Amino acid sequence: MQQPATDFSLTDRGPFDRVMRPRKPLILRAVLLALFAWLPLLVLALMARGEGPEPRISFANDIAVHVRFLLVVPLLILAEGPIGERTRKVANTFLSSGLVRPEDRGRFLEIVKKTSRRLESTLAEVAVLVLAVLAVSSMVRKLLHDGVVSWSEHVEGGVEHLSPAGWWYVVMTPVVAFLFLRWVWRFATWCWFLRQVSRLDLHLVATHADRAAGLGFVNLGQNAFAAIPLAASCVIAAHVGTEILQTGTELGTYKHALIAFVVMSILVGMLPAPIFFKTLARTKRAAQVAYGDLSARYSQAFEAKWMSGEPGSEELLGSGDFQSLADLGGAFERLDAMRPSPLDKRTAIAFALAAALPMLPLVLTVMPLNDIVKMLMKAVV
Repeated sequence: MQQPATDFSLTDRGPFDRVMRPRKPLILRAVLLALFAWLPLLVLALMARGEGPEPRISFANDIAVHVRFLLVVPLLILAEGPIGERTRKVANTFLSSGLVRPEDRGRFLEIVKKTSRRLESTLAEVAVLVLAVLAVSSMVRKLLHDGVVSWSEHVEGGVEHLSPAGWWYVVMTPVVAFLFLRWVWRFATWCWFLRQVSRLDLHLVATHADRAAGLGFVNLGQNAFAAIPLAASCVIAAHVGTEILQTGTELGTYKHALIAFVVMSILVGMLPAPIFFKTLARTKRAAQVAYGDLSARYSQAFEAKWMSGEPGSEELLGSGDFQSLADLGGAFERLDAMRPSPLDKRTAIAFALAAALPMLPLVLTVMPLNDIVKMLMKAVV
């Protein structure tokens, strides 16, 4: 019998969500916050035109700023939809699939409550906000001492100072950092939730068709988090693109850093993989013993009946004994193919693509578009 759904939710939790939630669709919230951050920058930057020498990097040409506020902020907010829905389905499937035994239902619901309390924590969000502000303050100090005058600065007496647009930029950038770090906290909480559930006496079936003893559905929730490295990659790619176009830096300068980011994204995506290692290994060992015993008894009975050389009353043709023997062999093949973790290569691919996709436009800085198209056509044909 299917268990009722839990109230598990990884999103719409915490003080920030209580402020931003007021009955507005996600898409509207995303657009409003993006415009609230970006439009004042546009107005202040236009007002400052003609006041002093032309900056080396103008507001119009600063790709990183436009991407950060007009693309990344909406991405981080819209990600709440698929991540919230899929992680909720994963949590509910633990009950509806029968993986959580009736006697452990109370413990499972307590884990759900503890997860909610972590996400509702005001202290956690304050800590995230403080980290965001500290990170941005470090960025501002570097910005004012890099020797490059951009649209966010003006020079007085040979010293760089923030312009009005620069001050608004400093005020709004922690919001972006906060949204990122809040997702880091949510992801850590998601991993904690899976860890706690793995400690229950789950009703796993080693020969399950998903090759993960019935836990393959965990991929559904995990893959949704690929939206976060996608947003982070947009920030990185936009920054690199601005440097290439405005300062003449070559793409090769960032090659190792970009590759390292893709690799790191894959590792982060696979971070929960070891959580079920012990549980699945124990399930597989127990199944190997049980199916080994069953196979031995069945094979012995099969040989005694069909290989003894004595004529039997049952016709060989059409006998179900041979099909049962084949089915038993199929069960052993599934058991042998059982994965050590619910996560598989699909998770790694999802995070790799999310991290690499925003970087593809950077290739246009070193290779003409027609050459890229020709290369892709040759690969396809």
